[in-house]
Amino acid sequence: MKDTYEKFAFDYDEFGSIESYLGDEKNFFSRLFNEHNVKTVLDCACGTGQHVYMLSQLGYQVWGSDYSQSMLKMAEKNLSARGYEIPLKQCDFRYLEKEFDDRFDAIVCLTTSLPHLHTDEDLLLAIRSMKNRLKENGLLIFTSGTTDYTLSLSPIEVVINREDFSRIFVKAHDDRFQTIHIIDLYHSLQRMEENQYDIVYRILLDNDYRRLLSQAGFTDIKIYGDYDRNPYDAGSMRLIVIAKQTN
Repeated sequence: MKDTYEKFAFDYDEFGSIESYLGDEKNFFSRLFNEHNVKTVLDCACGTGQHVYMLSQLGYQVWGSDYSQSMLKMAEKNLSARGYEIPLKQCDFRYLEKEFDDRFDAIVCLTTSLPHLHTDEDLLLAIRSMKNRLKENGLLIFTSGTTDYTLSLSPIEVVINREDFSRIFVKAHDDRFQTIHIIDLYHSLQRMEENQYDIVYRILLDNDYRRLLSQAGFTDIKIYGDYDRNPYDAGSMRLIVIAKQTN
């Protein structure tokens, strides 16, 4: 696969520092993991490190992996600057067994990461790879910003608009795929530059996750529409999936 984030990784955190934009996720994971006695966690799409940092702060033993070497470089830089040493590995999450022998209490794949894969074959490879690295009763968690509701919103979204920088999303979708054109505009004396990054996601909604997880062998699947674990519905801004490994 091509590394979509080869260049974008180095400006990715214009979204905000790794401490500042996780919203209610910290409380969500703290409650969920305490309920299930989770101690060890693999973030298999760790990006620039925001979730491995958060989970380490909460006291879990954390590993991170990502397909993008550029994202891992930024994660290592971010974590080192905050005094954290967390094991990070370059790995395609379809083949986690190539880098990880151990099994984990929980595996997370967050922020619309799984939909980078576009075929059922690849999606099932990834989900089965994650399942095989879970301990008995382990948890697999997906989060996504693609929902029935968000697909109905305006195709143009101004995500960031500072004096020195603006980030704009221009979205288009059909029945199967959503393309997000990310336009970065730097407009200061220190940096005058514009960049565009195009990311194509497979549209995965609640029934898609249920189908794929069932095909991968999961029987305990719960889907929520927010971090308070209210049921997913047509008005949900977020899609959160929790599947439990049972033998």
